[in-house]
Amino acid sequence: MKIKAFFLAVTLLACTGAHAQQINPITKAVLRGYQEILNENPKDYTTLYQRATQYYNLSMYDEALVDIIKALDYTPEKEKELRIDEYSMLTDIYIQTKEYDKALSAVNNALALSPKDYALLYKKGNVALYLNRPEDAYESFAAMQRLKSRSQEAFFGMARADIMMDKKEDAKELIKQAENADPSNYLTYCRIGELYEDMREDENAAANYLSAFSLADNKSSRPLESLIRLADKNYPAVEAAIQYAISRTSNTDALYFLQASIAFNSGNFRQAYDGFTRLLQSREGQIASVYANMARCCLALDKISEATTNADLAVIKENSVSTLLVKAETELAANNPSAALLAATKALSIDANSTEALVQSALANIALKDTKAAIQSLNEAAMTDPANLYARMIRAYVNSNTPDNAKEAIIEYGRIGNTLDPETFRDVTYKALAQCLAGKKLDADETMKRAIREKENKTKDDYYLAAVYYAQTGDLATGKEMIDKAVSLGYQNLYNLYTNNTANLNIAPLRHLLK
Repeated sequence: MKIKAFFLAVTLLACTGAHAQQINPITKAVLRGYQEILNENPKDYTTLYQRATQYYNLSMYDEALVDIIKALDYTPEKEKELRIDEYSMLTDIYIQTKEYDKALSAVNNALALSPKDYALLYKKGNVALYLNRPEDAYESFAAMQRLKSRSQEAFFGMARADIMMDKKEDAKELIKQAENADPSNYLTYCRIGELYEDMREDENAAANYLSAFSLADNKSSRPLESLIRLADKNYPAVEAAIQYAISRTSNTDALYFLQASIAFNSGNFRQAYDGFTRLLQSREGQIASVYANMARCCLALDKISEATTNADLAVIKENSVSTLLVKAETELAANNPSAALLAATKALSIDANSTEALVQSALANIALKDTKAAIQSLNEAAMTDPANLYARMIRAYVNSNTPDNAKEAIIEYGRIGNTLDPETFRDVTYKALAQCLAGKKLDADETMKRAIREKENKTKDDYYLAAVYYAQTGDLATGKEMIDKAVSLGYQNLYNLYTNNTANLNIAPLRHLLK
């Protein structure tokens, strides 16, 4: 595979959160139609079920729950199939709201009406896993396997239950059967990799994710995302798997690119630097994407001059939004805001709606002390992508340092602080910091403490972000503790540690405590 084509295969897609969807005009009309029917007959159980389904698909689980409970109250016992569907929907709602005891009760009610329903048995098995009841889960998955002897879902479910019961050898036998049931599907190896992770056999997990990646053929980013996620917590395991794959083939260019990309995307910048250096020594590796990644890698390692050189080469190879954004970032880090603004402006001429380009333009204008232009770019960024808390935090920061706009800053911080259930640890940090800057320090501390307490498998980046919060809110001792944890887990972004002064989203107040 040519590296240029291969790069397309490993480009990560931006993840979207699972927030309730915006309701479009057609959906609003459908909901109005349901309401009109129910105004005439509030006990129309069919309409209640249909509207509950609509609400569920919109992630409006509270509304869906109200309707489905009413539907079950009004649906006659003789309507067996509909009652099964209603209990199944009720189970799904309780799963989404993480009320697993209620979900188990609902799915048991459905199974009482249809004891051999394959899909319901699968739901029950998974609910039992959520409840840490592996024996019950195994029983449900085994019942599925009796219905379909080569059921991959049953094999995987029983294996997961066995792992929870510490029956690893039994689980591995079931994994073999699951693989044999569909050996050419990349998803098979993604799921096997996850099971090996559950067994804490990360090298086996990495090997299976690599197999999934080779089979995916650009169809999905899931195998790569799995490799990067695993590398974030155990880079040596992924590195060992890739090295083994390299030793087994003569076509190594693609694997070297994968190796460097995974190192870069998992924050292992020193290893990524070595990998991209090796790639750039070959003619085939001298492409825009490699130069751009090398530039960002150099920036993370605080090699600013080398970063700008590689960014220039990336733009020469390909004048695109992505390469121009890299140039803007590196020029800003090199204290060349005019050059950064020019690069961001060129990116916007290609894509006027690029939030990243708008933010880079704003950051350059902040450095140039052109507050009005910075605010204009940030306003456009906020309109283009209202969920982008980073852009909104920078806008609030600029307003807070502009006497006439101080009130706007407080309002903005208040709105960010009221963000419901942020999806990422980064956005939780922004929410907590905004709460503090809006004058709600106690709420802010609780938001941050809860995030640290509740998130399992915290990463080095999570600890760095927590350090940003504590540095900016005056708790330097806790901030230093967070940085130490980040570094102990392999945090390698030297630019963030020692140089980055972007807005108030940095650890500058505690840098004097770093060794």
